[in-house]
Amino acid sequence: MNKSIFLSIYFEFQSTLLIIRELVVGASFDLTSRVYMLFKRNEPWGISRSELLLYPPESLGFHLGCFLLKQHFEPQPHCENHDIFHILTGYETDTAQEIALQFFLYGNGKRSPFLHLAMFAGIILFPDQYALFREAYHKGAQAKSLFDLDYKPLLTHSFISLKKQYLNT
Repeated sequence: MNKSIFLSIYFEFQSTLLIIRELVVGASFDLTSRVYMLFKRNEPWGISRSELLLYPPESLGFHLGCFLLKQHFEPQPHCENHDIFHILTGYETDTAQEIALQFFLYGNGKRSPFLHLAMFAGIILFPDQYALFREAYHKGAQAKSLFDLDYKPLLTHSFISLKKQYLNT
């Protein structure tokens, strides 16, 4: 009986720590991404989610609009490419998947202080996700360079064709 009570308390404690980890890391990412956006120099696209949903169904723009709709997001000015990385790579928006996306981008050649910070947080706070991060890094290294493309002119292009061209899928 004592053993089952101990295990129950232990698992409750563990799940509470996981929730706290998600909340702290999520809030930290939110704060640092706001600071990061201050240093972005590229022009915002000025396209809304509803405008993206008017693109042809096979296009990158339409897929981006669907992703934003599913996530209840609007495009972030100066950071529109980030959501395209999500739809091209398939990484979700929960914390571990966001960090995995950063590992993918690092493998793909991208370097930035925010990326390094996210990777560091992942290594320290998500040791249970090392396999995911390692796999993401290797996928990024194998893909053609996609982190530095200008995606706005590609919004009308076929999503499937772009994915095949850059990710060999």
